[in-house]
Amino acid sequence: MSEFESGRNTRTILLAVVVIVVVVAGGIIGFLFLGGQGPTDTTTDTEPSGDRITILTRHDVAIHNVFEPLFLESDFAQDNGITDILWKTPSAEFWDDLIDRGEIDVAWGGGPTIFDQLMRDERLATLDSELMQEVAGRVPDQIAGANMKRNDTSGDLKWMAAAISTFGFTVNHQFLDEYELPTPNKWTDLADATYGSLLPTIPTIAMGNAPDTTSNTRIYEIITQGLGWDTGWQTMARMAGSANIYSGSVETQAASENGDVGVSMSIDFYGYLTQYRNPDCEYIIPEGQTIVNGDPIAIPHNAPNHEYAEGFLDFVLSCEGQALWLDPSIRRMPILECAFWEPAAEDAQDLYAVYNQTVDTVGIDFNDTLSLQINAAFTRYFEAVFTQAHTELVDTWNLLVTSYLDGDISESQFESFAAMMGTPVTIVDPNTSEDEKFTAEYAVEINEQMIYDSDFASTMQSLWTAAAKAQYQDVYNQVSALLM
Repeated sequence: MSEFESGRNTRTILLAVVVIVVVVAGGIIGFLFLGGQGPTDTTTDTEPSGDRITILTRHDVAIHNVFEPLFLESDFAQDNGITDILWKTPSAEFWDDLIDRGEIDVAWGGGPTIFDQLMRDERLATLDSELMQEVAGRVPDQIAGANMKRNDTSGDLKWMAAAISTFGFTVNHQFLDEYELPTPNKWTDLADATYGSLLPTIPTIAMGNAPDTTSNTRIYEIITQGLGWDTGWQTMARMAGSANIYSGSVETQAASENGDVGVSMSIDFYGYLTQYRNPDCEYIIPEGQTIVNGDPIAIPHNAPNHEYAEGFLDFVLSCEGQALWLDPSIRRMPILECAFWEPAAEDAQDLYAVYNQTVDTVGIDFNDTLSLQINAAFTRYFEAVFTQAHTELVDTWNLLVTSYLDGDISESQFESFAAMMGTPVTIVDPNTSEDEKFTAEYAVEINEQMIYDSDFASTMQSLWTAAAKAQYQDVYNQVSALLM
């Protein structure tokens, strides 16, 4: 990744390095968050006096802090002596191991792809009890054309959405005004040369590294599905050339909120929260270029406290529980409209108009099955060609933009070179020794091996990075030759 330095009052975000602490005890080394006591666990320092439920989640601590006390005060928790929640928040790659250990009661949040993978691998319980059927009856089957419940191939209900989201970007109008940049309305706007006009010193866009953020990955999938595969990757290459790439969605969002960039990739609730905190910021849903997602909640097939888990789902999908999404520290869209009639929603009626806009959203025809089939290959490819080859990408994009804006190359030349720069690369497949372009079909073909064979995944990523650097250098050389 390139380092951007600015002499124009641009602040630098220091990326936090998450350290996995390894403890040696009696010669046995264990990852702490797999053992249940590392920094990814949030609970009290002492053992609870009553029973506890354990929740595996991608939700941040703000959500824990709002939902936990209200659930523990509920009649269900009181009647069953539940006095504590243990929150486990590792990245998605560790979910399978944690569930397989039989320690997880509820899986909650992180987007459909994670839960579809868990369903595919038979790690989710069927939600078929009388209570779960009642809860499922509260949840709409679809919102804005997107499924809010998921059944497996046998027709058994495996997860339900507990909240809804759109995907777009957050703009910082003060930044855009200061540098005389236009306000974008679509993903394709962000591929315009003007957003690269401050290079090489000032990135204007914040993008999350795909393996580190499920919400930003969904955005990249929307772009490739909505615009077409090659055009989508070409568009993202131009965006990434104007961007700084961050290690997660929180860091990506903070960049626009703090005024370090003009535009951040955003899931809606991060955008609305930033908008609430900073009046210079605005969350924008790209015109006809988004989707509505249902963010799942489910019960692992081997949950040690299945009855408690059902009680938690019942609480989250009650009107009272849904209203908690509207808390000022969260400001997320509930899936149930009745949330807005609860006393807790009194100060969040501004979000009701947003809710109605969300449920009326007309987005792209998104293929969830394809997303599941290519996820590992897709995210590793993104990292290989954009994050790990970022310096070369920025250098090439900067030369292209400068040459075009200075009138040294024509618009048609600029578009042609930009397409060459971003077209998915071709490498020699290490299994077959055949040339393979990174197409959607090829991503499907190699995805399982990318998941389960770490050596293969590492080799592929290295090959893609090398090919991307060579491709960027080739475009750089061709443009340079025209300027001589």
